Parts: sequence; C-alpha cells; structure tokens
Amino acid sequence: MLALKPGVVLVLEPNIVLRSIPDQDWFFAFNVVTGDEFRLNSTSFWILEALGNGAEWIELKGSFLEAFEVVPEQGERDLRELVNDLFEEKLIGRRSNGEEKNEI
Repeated sequence: MLALKPGVVLVLEPNIVLRSIPDQDWFFAFNVVTGDEFRLNSTSFWILEALGNGAEWIELKGSFLEAFEVVPEQGERDLRELVNDLFEEKLIGRRSNGEEKNEI
C-alpha cells in the first residue's frame, strides 16, 4: 500500500502527453522524451487526466469515488493499486512543497 502523507501532491510527469479517442475506447499516454507508448483503460486515463494539474491523495480519492460507482473500500484499494502502477511506469510523480519525490 502507498504511504501518502497530507500535503503530498500527485502529478502527471511533465514529459507525458495524453491522447484519447473515447468513442473507440482508445486511451494512450506517450512519453515525449523516451518515445514510450502506454495503452490505457478508461479508468487509468481518468486518473492521469485528474492529475494533470496535480492533486492531493484525499482530493483524488474523493473525486474517484464520486466518479465511479464502487464500494468505498474496494474503490480505494483499486485506486491505490492503479496509482502505484502509474508511478512505477513513471507516468506520475509526487511533489511536496514544490519538491519532486522519487518514491511513493
């Protein structure tokens, strides 16, 4: 599980570009520095869009539970897992007091 402290903001990494064709269920993230391409599901794409301007964990969790009809405990577990996966793929990062953090 992620150990997220108050004040820590999750953000989309600056070298990541998002593109989608929702009516065809295509969701992608591209790393413009490395050329890596990531095919996403709509939920992962929603999370990345939500983190475009940065969001604290509590804010992201609240928005997620409101947007998706899930049992809160299961929704939080799923969100933590997805956020961890996105972090491991270097699509998102953490910021605290304006400083980058290398781990969640």
